[in-house]
Amino acid sequence: MKRVDDCLVHAAALAGLPGITPVRLVSVMAGFDPMEAWTALVHGRHPADPDRRFAAAARATDPAEVGERYRRAGVQILLPGAEQYPSMLVDDPGAPAVLFAHGDPSVLEGRPRVAIVGTRSATSYGRQVAVDLGRDLAFSGVVVVSGLARGIDGAAHAGALQVAEGVGAPPVAVVGTGLDVVYPSSSVRIWDEVVARGVVLSESPLGTQPLPKVFPARNRIIAALSDVVVVVESHHGGGSLYTVDAAARRGIPVAAVPGSVRSRASEGTNGLLVDGCIPVRDATDVMVAISLARSGRDAPAPAQRTATLVAARGRRAMSPVGTVGASPGVAHGPPAPVLTGRGLSVLGAVDDTPTLFETILLRTGLAIAEAAQGCDELVASGRLLAGAGWWSKQQPGRSGAGEAALAPTDRG
Repeated sequence: MKRVDDCLVHAAALAGLPGITPVRLVSVMAGFDPMEAWTALVHGRHPADPDRRFAAAARATDPAEVGERYRRAGVQILLPGAEQYPSMLVDDPGAPAVLFAHGDPSVLEGRPRVAIVGTRSATSYGRQVAVDLGRDLAFSGVVVVSGLARGIDGAAHAGALQVAEGVGAPPVAVVGTGLDVVYPSSSVRIWDEVVARGVVLSESPLGTQPLPKVFPARNRIIAALSDVVVVVESHHGGGSLYTVDAAARRGIPVAAVPGSVRSRASEGTNGLLVDGCIPVRDATDVMVAISLARSGRDAPAPAQRTATLVAARGRRAMSPVGTVGASPGVAHGPPAPVLTGRGLSVLGAVDDTPTLFETILLRTGLAIAEAAQGCDELVASGRLLAGAGWWSKQQPGRSGAGEAALAPTDRG
């Protein structure tokens, strides 16, 4: 009989293999328990690794040593279906195959939850609003979920931590780094307080450094944990709008704090309001939205479609579905290989801007393994660019070297 601890340490070892992304990890673990998946990789027999790209790294890794690192760090390894794995993620199309927790993940259960997100370069107005919302919502028993980033995220948690311990709801953070890498370093005090009173979650293994590509993937988890998403300040095309997109696709109401039409930090939030998101003036407005969401009734004007991104980003023209960014007068090389049905489905689901894997799953209806194979097929044929958990259509004249320029950021 396999020990539970053995499954957990092998899952952590899988998550830490060089080059394995959250999407590849889902594919590797699909249909296998972690120990079986590890053995198949080591021996080069895993169907999700036909090129044996992970075999050498797996052979060079001792899962027991990996498990000891997590034990010393005080970090829990959570798998879907386990008691401590957040229940609201279990059936989510973007559920992490492995989740890491520092603190008490059970604080998410049985309480209303609100994500407060926004730009890192917040104004004093935005920071004060975030502090007030975080404090008042936590005092009212609402779990404040955020990303612990500089700016609005950190201000929301600072407000939640103003409430005396044991009086209000504990805070929850979802970060893009390993749980032993505090980012930004200036947030170490708030980070430690969130761990002590609530929980910090990540799908990134220990040692993962802050890379721009991981934050959009992190944002889908923030959205999925929440009953309502509140955007306090967001610049035109800000990174917090990826959280909005993830929420809208899940039918989670999106709310926004209005700002001055002369403030660049409010361009995104004002765009969301124009597109029909719920206006938020104070915690009472948020509590009403939570009540409606948890009762199953529609909020006054929730953002339930991806048009939110169009409004918030300045209503840029969208490319027709199925195109690969072609434009008149652009010379083309030899015809690309003929696509399979799954490849065609994935291509039609991917935007010109970075598109998360869970978005591809929702748009195509494909199984996880099929969608992952379709993405790999399109990358190999040069039709898509791949990031850490996201894909975008290849533009004429661009090569993979331009991938970093296309990658979304966490700048808000």
